Amino acid sequence: MNTKKGSWIFVGLGLVALGIAILAAPSQWEGPVLVPISPGHGISALDMFGVAPILIGTGWLYVGLWQRRQRIFESIQRSPRLGGSSVFVAGLGMGLLLASSFSAFFWWYAVGAFLFGVMLIVALKVAA
Repeated sequence: MNTKKGSWIFVGLGLVALGIAILAAPSQWEGPVLVPISPGHGISALDMFGVAPILIGTGWLYVGLWQRRQRIFESIQRSPRLGGSSVFVAGLGMGLLLASSFSAFFWWYAVGAFLFGVMLIVALKVAA
């Protein structure tokens, strides 16, 4: 990993942005569904190519957060209520993301992605 302050964040977020751009491609580019998950949800070949940079980018970010976990712990110790609330909101967001994939409540995906994404950005800001 690059040791410059904050550069690890841009590498990870850049890979995530690339994956999202691939996943945002028009549906006619997706091809057939390879793995059906639920009605309205399935994994296509394009999804496979889009998920790879997202996984690598988020892995990069999580490794960076893990290496800087002491800063996050210190921030939580300074404000335990805010830290606990942040962990709760991040968990709620992840739970909504997972639940929306296996249910008919499709738009809960957007709420879960927003909550989890905001908390991830807060953690990155604290750790940088």
